Amino acid sequence: MIQPLGHQAVELRFSEALAEGRLHHAWLLYGMKGIGKAVLAEKLAARLLCQQHTGCGECHACRMLLAGSHPDMHHVSLLEEKRDINIEQIRNVLEFLSLSGAESERRVVILDDAERLNGQAANALLKGLEEPSPGSLLLIVCADLMKLPATIRSRCLLQHCPPLSGPDVRHILQTLSVPERHLDLAVELADGCPGTVACLQDSELAAHLAVWRELTTDIAKADIGKIESWLQQHVKQMPHELILAVLLKSVSPQMQQPCQREAFADQEKLLAAVAACARWPGEVVRHSLRPVPSLLAYIIELRSALRAFA
Repeated sequence: MIQPLGHQAVELRFSEALAEGRLHHAWLLYGMKGIGKAVLAEKLAARLLCQQHTGCGECHACRMLLAGSHPDMHHVSLLEEKRDINIEQIRNVLEFLSLSGAESERRVVILDDAERLNGQAANALLKGLEEPSPGSLLLIVCADLMKLPATIRSRCLLQHCPPLSGPDVRHILQTLSVPERHLDLAVELADGCPGTVACLQDSELAAHLAVWRELTTDIAKADIGKIESWLQQHVKQMPHELILAVLLKSVSPQMQQPCQREAFADQEKLLAAVAACARWPGEVVRHSLRPVPSLLAYIIELRSALRAFA
């Protein structure tokens, strides 16, 4: 079965509750994007539905789970090209949970991207949480806990999922076949969240990102022409969050320097420039900005701030 790393404590808590017959009907797994929460939810569901309650990978139930054909398991997440999870999806969830199990007395739903529930869907889910069906388990996966209504949070067992350790991240990225020559960069950028850099298993994409790192190593002295050329070539294929992560890693040393009183204004300017860069991915989506000129403008501001702060 799937073996998520770094969440053994969560698995242990779940297993103990299952063994003692006190399994809460709704677990809310929350934490940063890319740390394997959805994979963990699949592992917990497998423990529940497995005939041995271990996620053995060998029994009939586990084989059906691996094949994606277990009738007592249902996945719900944000549909492609949709902005939110709608009420119809949640009605389907509640209807599924109210049925009798086909293979066992259990029914399990994994609700991913829960922070994207719209208002109607959230209200419908709340009613289901208030009156859970016997034998039902809802595993809710959420990257931004505070986007869920407090009424939903209060009816779930909250389980924080922390970022993974460096060795665990490295092992996962090696399993994903991230090129060895780019593995150190991928581990650094993952910052405990391997899912955010999983795209670097594409060796060509990884190589382009390595070039971007070279171009932005010293923003104060960076060649803006080369930066613009790189962006024009790769901004459509490269995740904007990775472009930003590399850029901000380059200014991290300056951000951590102690500030002298006479340089306070320069540091404020630098902080404002970094904050503007950090808003770039969201602004491109929300305001339909052209990604290259908008980021280039922020980089020029950042370069100016770094030169003043030096």
